[in-house]
Amino acid sequence: MITLPLECFLMIFFILYDNFLYNDLFSCALVNRLWCRIIVPILWRDPSFHFVDPRLIRTFLLTLNVEEQTLLIPFNISLPSRPKPLFDYTSYITSIDSWLYYEEVSNWLNHERHHRGFELENAVRCSLIAMILRTSKYLKHIYINELICNQLIFENLYEQTNVTSVNFDFKNNIDDDIKSKSIDQLIKFLNRIPNLTSLEFSKIGPKGTKTLLKALYEYTVLNSLCLYDNSIGIEEAKILEKFLYKNTTLTLLNLSYNNLGSEGGKILARGICKNTSLISLNLCMNNLGSEGGKALADIICKNTTLVFLDLSSNNLGSEGGKVLADAIYKNTTLVSLNLYNNKLGTEGGKALANALYKNTSLKDLNLDYNDIGPEGGKAFADALCKNITLTSLDIEANNINFKICSNNQRLVIRQENKTET
Repeated sequence: MITLPLECFLMIFFILYDNFLYNDLFSCALVNRLWCRIIVPILWRDPSFHFVDPRLIRTFLLTLNVEEQTLLIPFNISLPSRPKPLFDYTSYITSIDSWLYYEEVSNWLNHERHHRGFELENAVRCSLIAMILRTSKYLKHIYINELICNQLIFENLYEQTNVTSVNFDFKNNIDDDIKSKSIDQLIKFLNRIPNLTSLEFSKIGPKGTKTLLKALYEYTVLNSLCLYDNSIGIEEAKILEKFLYKNTTLTLLNLSYNNLGSEGGKILARGICKNTSLISLNLCMNNLGSEGGKALADIICKNTTLVFLDLSSNNLGSEGGKVLADAIYKNTTLVSLNLYNNKLGTEGGKALANALYKNTSLKDLNLDYNDIGPEGGKAFADALCKNITLTSLDIEANNINFKICSNNQRLVIRQENKTET
């Protein structure tokens, strides 16, 4: 009988995994020992996707060492008495995600009929997270919060130097002392990661943001930075300006749900104009106003790498819309632009429509909730007779009393619950 090389089996089983055919993988694991040894590590890369019952937590509990078990002693948790598993399942885990912080632990406590409470749930999570950090040999992504203050978790986290992606998220009611200590711990950990490519943190506030940004100056491989909902203002924008001027690897920056305002927008725009690597920028909900919109229009004119730009819900007004339209008229690289809910009005809408006569790069444009009105709608209807590059236009809730059509068969127009293709 011809035996396939191991690489072929791996390719086949990963195809099943990538297509969410987990039941088929389980069946294949029962065929023989070789297949089982190949498939178990694949299934356990991220167990949250296919182990949705309490047995997952029971298996985890079997792997706790004495220190990790000690965290549960005050709560009289009865640990499973079965022998340890044949496989070191947790050694294959590549990602600690939010599922471990919320759904799985809560489901297990309910199933075991334990009286749920914040301290009990946190104790279970701390023990499990500490265990995974200790045992995993392939960990790449970590979701962490204020539990980083737990000494056992931090000690085990400190040894995970192959991580490439970190997501750090506070709850809204965490006091400043815990925030400060957590951020200090996080920076110590980040300083030990040589290949960090993606960092996301939220709700750490302006002070924490400044501390982290200063620590990131020396990172030379970071390509994705998400700082949403951190109350970032003018001072933090100044640090970001310096960071963007120096950084040559960042391709994605998400600053949504902050407090940049028009002045912060201007400062940030200076940094982005000098940056040569950024491809995607999200500034949703920053109250940029028309002046901030003008500064961002400068980015569209001068920056030659930006492809995706989200300026939704920034109160740009008709003046901001006109300036952006002029920039789009000249731009040759932007592919996606989101101007949802910006009070562009008729004049702003008409200006943007006129820009579509010249622009040949934009494919996706969102103008929902901008009160463009019938005149603005007519301007778009006329422009779409000439423009052949746009493939998606969202123009709902704009008080346009007729259906906009286009001869471009590739263009999808979303308007008042009607779809025109």
